Amino acid sequence: MATERQLDVIIFGASGFTGKYTVYEAVSVLKDLRWGIAGRNREKLQEVLKEMGGKAKKDLSQTPIIIADVNDEASLLEMAKSCRIVVNTAGPYRFYGEKVVRACLEAGTHQVDVSGEPQFMESMQLKYNERAKERGVYVVSACGFDSIPTEMGIVFVEKNFDGVVNSVETYLVNGTKDADASSGNAGLNTGTWESAVHSLAHSSELSALRRQLYP
Repeated sequence: MATERQLDVIIFGASGFTGKYTVYEAVSVLKDLRWGIAGRNREKLQEVLKEMGGKAKKDLSQTPIIIADVNDEASLLEMAKSCRIVVNTAGPYRFYGEKVVRACLEAGTHQVDVSGEPQFMESMQLKYNERAKERGVYVVSACGFDSIPTEMGIVFVEKNFDGVVNSVETYLVNGTKDADASSGNAGLNTGTWESAVHSLAHSSELSALRRQLYP
């Protein structure tokens, strides 16, 4: 992987729900690194910097902005070439993720995403694992909201259970901001809901996929 890049980290899809809060966390987590944001619309990206800068009490107006679109693979490649790591927050990944993975592999750039979509994650491993090894690139999924709470719960059980944990039953409860669900204040954002619906609709594909991945 190339070592001389304009930036260390680019947050792609920064104007989306997950992307905005990734930018907020970046203010502290990436404070010693060179980082920027990327997406389709410059004005929306500037608004994100203003909003999250206000929350973090930090002037983000000089943060680099890169224009990149999943429907323009050349722009994805240019984005990937300009950094060492792409943090991809643009989902649903079954529709938009693979092009970003391909661009990162071609550019020799590591890619991290927050996917919780098994078909996407496992198909990327099946298709691109060898290529990633050849290129010395890490493609890491499930680094976000819908996977970490479960993992934290398992770690808690392991630390507090007097014995060896061999299984943990987990469940998800989704609510609304108000007691009256008719208010329309849903507790789940649109992209996450769309990802969940398509993952469930195509869950029958997983068995065949896993037979190829783990013969």
